[in-house]
Amino acid sequence: MSSPSLRYAWFVAVILFIFQSLHSADIYVISVVFPQILDEFQITYVLGGALVTATTVLSVVFFPVWGYLFDRYSRRLLISITGIIWGATTWLNTLPRSFLGFFVTRTLTGIDNTPPSGIVSLISDYFPPIKRGKPLGLIGATGAAGALIGTVIGVLIGYAYGWRYLFLVTGGLGILTALTVFFTVKDVPRGSSEPELSGLRIREELYRIRFRDIFGLVKKSSMLFLCLQGFFGVFPWITLQTWAFTYMLRERMFSETLALVAMLIWLITMILGNFAGGAIGDALFSRTVRGRAIVGAMVVFLSALFIYITLSWPVEDIAGFIVLGTITSFVLPMAGPNVVASVMDTVKPEARSSAASLVSLFESAGSSTAPLIAGYLADLYGLGFGMIYISTSTWIVCGILFTALALVIPRDIRELRSLMSERAEQLR
Repeated sequence: MSSPSLRYAWFVAVILFIFQSLHSADIYVISVVFPQILDEFQITYVLGGALVTATTVLSVVFFPVWGYLFDRYSRRLLISITGIIWGATTWLNTLPRSFLGFFVTRTLTGIDNTPPSGIVSLISDYFPPIKRGKPLGLIGATGAAGALIGTVIGVLIGYAYGWRYLFLVTGGLGILTALTVFFTVKDVPRGSSEPELSGLRIREELYRIRFRDIFGLVKKSSMLFLCLQGFFGVFPWITLQTWAFTYMLRERMFSETLALVAMLIWLITMILGNFAGGAIGDALFSRTVRGRAIVGAMVVFLSALFIYITLSWPVEDIAGFIVLGTITSFVLPMAGPNVVASVMDTVKPEARSSAASLVSLFESAGSSTAPLIAGYLADLYGLGFGMIYISTSTWIVCGILFTALALVIPRDIRELRSLMSERAEQLR
């Protein structure tokens, strides 16, 4: 079977980038309007953190389920369904007038927070191994792009018309983008981009995932280290995503406009950092199969250093803080696309969504407590201390785990390439 054209492959990548960016924006906007929510429901930082934690925990419960479904059925259809659920649950969240009702409905929005596992699996079947880093970097940039969009509409709509009207808008975007994916994106057979299977008619019914295969994924050494680094690696991201805007308003004494400008600069820089990280990973991977792991190790060690310097910078030096934040923002996301690409480099095509979901499960299981911990530390010592402590400690651990990954990943990549060669012979 002929592979899709590179032009159409990038078209699909862009459509899925838009979908997931808007989905991330829907998740992120609560961070922008948190001051409104804290005031309206008269809750503390701890309860605000618990709200994010509960939503994340529900997402974790659904990760293996969605991952299995993405590996088993149409990824285009399932991505579209998650968009419909996203819109419906976000609209539902606008109805309650008590914190308990808000807590319950906000938690329900975690049900659909799993399309990335299907998206990266689909992308991996549009691009060959040595070219996956850049499109996966684009998909990885959806977190920053979503935060960028969420910040803009959060300030322009949320602070002008209130958080409920804001949620109505972001929920509507979910339904609109779900329909766009359904009508413009095509499914392709799993394994279409593997070089050994080029030109062959792929019969997916021969290689279907079984539910028990999900539990066997962590037996692979590379997956074990990727999952463990994910457990620690997203602690800082969730903490920064939840509290960064509030931190600038309440501890750095920024105006809403200045905080918005800083966030715009940083988030645009993060998008560039994601793409750059994927491109660098591709370049090193073409030289050595350890390349992506090497990039990951260097990036997380540097991230720990830069976040410490930035958040420790004197409050009175606003320009210096923003410049340091910009440098940090470029470095922070560069490991992400190399993590996802490493999963695709080591796992057979019919199990890649489940593998991505498994990494996400470990990420969320570890990071689900991060907003709560940061909120607790903020109540005692201030937001800045909580953000520094969580970020530096966990990224140092990640650096050690990436170093271990670099030692074991060549064997798993060789095993996958051998398996693809065996399948090519069977299909011929």
